[in-house]
Amino acid sequence: MSNYVVTTIDTDFTPESHTVSNTSAQSSAIITQSGLVRISVTGGTHVKFGANPTATTEDVLVVGTEIFSFKSGDKIAFIHHGGGSAIISICAVD
Repeated sequence: MSNYVVTTIDTDFTPESHTVSNTSAQSSAIITQSGLVRISVTGGTHVKFGANPTATTEDVLVVGTEIFSFKSGDKIAFIHHGGGSAIISICAVD
C-alpha cells in the first residue's frame, strides 16, 4: 500500500489560528506558491478573500475543512455564522 501526501504546508507562510467572533477580522497577508490555501474551522464561519477584505454573513460559509484557490499576497477575512465563537486555522498549501 502506498502513502500519498494530500497536502504539504507551504514554507513561505506560517500557519495561523484565530478566534472567530461576530465581528469581521483578518489574517495576515498569505504568500503561497501554489495558489492554494486550506481553511479549517471548528464552527460555521464566513470567509472573504482580498487585499483588505471585510467578511459578512453573506459571504462563503465554511464548515469543517476546505481548500480554496487563492491569490498570493491577499488576506482572509472571517466572521462567525451565529452566536458564540469558533477557531479558524489557515494554512498555505504546496
